[in-house]
Amino acid sequence: MENRCSSNQPNVLTGNNGEISSSTLDRKGCGSSKSPWIISASPGQTINVDMIDFDVNQQDYNLISCRSIYGFILERSLGINHTICGGHTRERALYTSKTNSVEINILQKESRRGAQFLLRYSGKNI
Repeated sequence: MENRCSSNQPNVLTGNNGEISSSTLDRKGCGSSKSPWIISASPGQTINVDMIDFDVNQQDYNLISCRSIYGFILERSLGINHTICGGHTRERALYTSKTNSVEINILQKESRRGAQFLLRYSGKNI
């Protein structure tokens, strides 16, 4: 990967699994709404996304609200916009797609109050 991501182009990730770090946006500009991550699995697969949150605050835990928004997972073809909420648990399953492609937009560091996290994704056969 280049030193910096193109500011107006998506970053396409293929393969069965991988990781996306919030620090990649902070350092290289990859993953913003102008330069989102596009994860594409093989046809007939879905994509599981798990999160490791390095900014956990159990005192703010509330199942109903999203106290810290880190970004969004989009399935544009289905009109799905899933909010990436942070600060609840260190590790958790975050999202399972309905299709074989998702877009991930991470908020800028200031908007997520400096929170750092890691997203792990994997393609799974339906």
